[in-house]
Amino acid sequence: METKKSIRQIIRKQRKELDPIIWQSQTAEICRKTCELDVFREATDIYCYIDFGGEVGTRPLMLEAWKLGKTVWVPKVHGETMDFYEITSFDELKPGAYDILEPDAGIPASADDGLMIMPGVAFDTNRNRVGYGGGYYDRYLESHPQLHTLALAFDMQVLFEVPAEEQDIKPQLLVTETNIYQEG
Repeated sequence: METKKSIRQIIRKQRKELDPIIWQSQTAEICRKTCELDVFREATDIYCYIDFGGEVGTRPLMLEAWKLGKTVWVPKVHGETMDFYEITSFDELKPGAYDILEPDAGIPASADDGLMIMPGVAFDTNRNRVGYGGGYYDRYLESHPQLHTLALAFDMQVLFEVPAEEQDIKPQLLVTETNIYQEG
């Protein structure tokens, strides 16, 4: 089995090389499937990453959430921690930690309930996740275990097996352009 570091290098390179037209069509399909899920439709609060570096795009999900009257929360990194802040427009974002778009400030979410849409570099069919190595989402979800979790990935990011450690939190659902992986 590959190491997390080598998996990150390989998958990030493949994602960067993805044709923009294919990226757009696969993102659209993943977002369409996600928006049809009960867990998305029923959630009043959506906690969502801002796509960066060729990740599955999240803007269509946020636009749909706003259209449905949901509250959208996006992450902002503070050193070793991460909090989520409400946004009502993409205009409220500016480059922050790691040059990823973040909200300016505001009141952090209580994260009592809602759907967390997680990023990841690679996954396996059991939904084990290789993140970016900072542990931000694992720490956040450990302190907010009541959130439902869903990850988005292109099929090329789903491997047969990825290394998983005890503290790694895997999403309850993983949505790709051709599959939805879930518990059970």
